[in-house]
Amino acid sequence: MSNLTISEFTLIYWPLLAVDFARSVGKSIFLLSYAVYRKIRPIRFKDGFLPKLSLLIPAHNEEKIIVNAIESALETDYPNKEIIVIDDGSKDKTYQLAYPYYQRGLIKLLHRDVASGSKATALNYGLVFASGDVVSVVDADTLLERNSLREIVRPLSNSDISAVSGNVRILRGEHGSNNLLVKLQSYEYLISLELGRRFSSIMKTLLIISGAFGAFWKENVCSLGEYDKDTITEDFDITFKMRKLGKRLYFADKAVSWTFVPETWKDWRRQRLRWTKGQAETLWKHRNVFLKKGFDSRFVIAVFDMLFTDIILLFVRFIWIGYILFMFRNVFIYIFAFSIILYMICEFVTIITAGVLSPRKNDLKKVYLFPVVVLFYRPYYSLIRLKAYIDWIRKKRSVW
Repeated sequence: MSNLTISEFTLIYWPLLAVDFARSVGKSIFLLSYAVYRKIRPIRFKDGFLPKLSLLIPAHNEEKIIVNAIESALETDYPNKEIIVIDDGSKDKTYQLAYPYYQRGLIKLLHRDVASGSKATALNYGLVFASGDVVSVVDADTLLERNSLREIVRPLSNSDISAVSGNVRILRGEHGSNNLLVKLQSYEYLISLELGRRFSSIMKTLLIISGAFGAFWKENVCSLGEYDKDTITEDFDITFKMRKLGKRLYFADKAVSWTFVPETWKDWRRQRLRWTKGQAETLWKHRNVFLKKGFDSRFVIAVFDMLFTDIILLFVRFIWIGYILFMFRNVFIYIFAFSIILYMICEFVTIITAGVLSPRKNDLKKVYLFPVVVLFYRPYYSLIRLKAYIDWIRKKRSVW
């Protein structure tokens, strides 16, 4: 390190210091300050706001979990709701297990003989039968807390808000495991979904209403036509279309749901490849955000930020590593060590902030995972994302 000039040091570390370090620490300071401010001046929504709600549960070969999903929905304390289960051509006993609830008049049960191959088609089918003013979508592998529907609907009492994202947390692995991979994903959800969407919601730059648990005014989706079937991340696409029309999205941190996640690295890779390809598809589909005037400035900034941080910087980092290895191989180990220290600081500050702001204080216990996240999980995920973007360029398609 002592052999580096100031200009060389700046060239080496600008991506880390100017982007990653500044964003992580700056975001944490802002969120903690904002939390103090909201303690003094809390956000208030209209009390007793309970419009009729249609809860859509799309299901494809979900015999192991469909009963739990239905029971969870029935146990919520939202009084004015209908539950619609859409069986999208399941080959297993999903329909047969849901049928007794239909017989007792507890749910509406829809069935498609042939699987559509897309969650979007299943949701469009369910929307036809939805009679609620508000529609909430919940994945079949997601369980709701008792008050979660009330909490996700409350922000819609603000006329400026058109859709709300719930707070999706991890219960355990899809086969009941709580191994290291499941714990790392739980850590990741706390940082990326809860903390990240909390910040985006405050800044009015939120781009995604979670497909696992979200709510919106039905008329807004109907005015957009329907869920499009040309992307594999229909939740990202539909909310992108809302944002293009100037609609505001909101993150409800108290609207908590619990989901099951992959517990093997093979299944995890497949899921993340799908998510990343879907993101690329949607960004490409809506590329006119940068070509046309008239879109909300915060929306355009949010899209550019996603494009820059998720895609451009990903490639820059790999080019940067190659450059350092080639140009500074004699001191590479020192450069690498210093970079790791900076990333450790960023990650530690971020997880502490997330734990402090989370309503579940035991989330602070996840702090011990941050070295594993920095040294292994995030670098490995970066490789997966890089492969996904390359696959997308080569036009490989995924289905749900």
